[in-house]
Amino acid sequence: MKQLYLTRTAPNPRKILVLMAAKGIDIDDMDDVDVIDVDFAKREQFSEAFTKLNPMQTVPVLVLEDGTVLNDSQAICEYLDRVYGERSVMGNDVVQRAKVCSMRRIAEFEVLYNFMLAFQHSHPSKAERVDQVPELAPKSIERAIKALPYFENILKDNDYLVDNQFSNADIVLYIALDFGRVLKVDPKAHGAGIARFYTKMNEQFGLKKQSEK
Repeated sequence: MKQLYLTRTAPNPRKILVLMAAKGIDIDDMDDVDVIDVDFAKREQFSEAFTKLNPMQTVPVLVLEDGTVLNDSQAICEYLDRVYGERSVMGNDVVQRAKVCSMRRIAEFEVLYNFMLAFQHSHPSKAERVDQVPELAPKSIERAIKALPYFENILKDNDYLVDNQFSNADIVLYIALDFGRVLKVDPKAHGAGIARFYTKMNEQFGLKKQSEK
């Protein structure tokens, strides 16, 4: 039995939840995966047992039957995408996979990472873990917003980012836009294409929909 450790509202674990939902799979109904919710409010990620499993004290973590530990969200997504379901969201051939990878990294490093950096340096819950530099928060938000026209230029004429087909790049951009709301960045205020994209993705994969299951 595989074990999947996650926190369902955090950005990186949500990549997995959305990926599996997009493939028509409910992770809570999988016969060979035991989902373990890590309660950050209770600081379970700092427990001796979890730290032994993942010294980085982060989620998600996937433990395979042979004891292999994957503690990176992209690595876990790559594994799950190849093992479960018929349709890949990573790309259908080598060229498309490269294009999805490229677009996903831009969304991750230019938008999601900067929003996460702003959160880490401004939110009280991160004060113990991060040597906070409050001045970094607004600068990081500004950098994320500065990258959004790149995506708007694509989405104004397309439903999705790569070849107008749903992919992992769309998952990462959606999660980035959704997380930006925590920092009071309106995902619908940066162009009609992004607004339409966010609304559609949120209707399918939003936290509210997830909580209704």
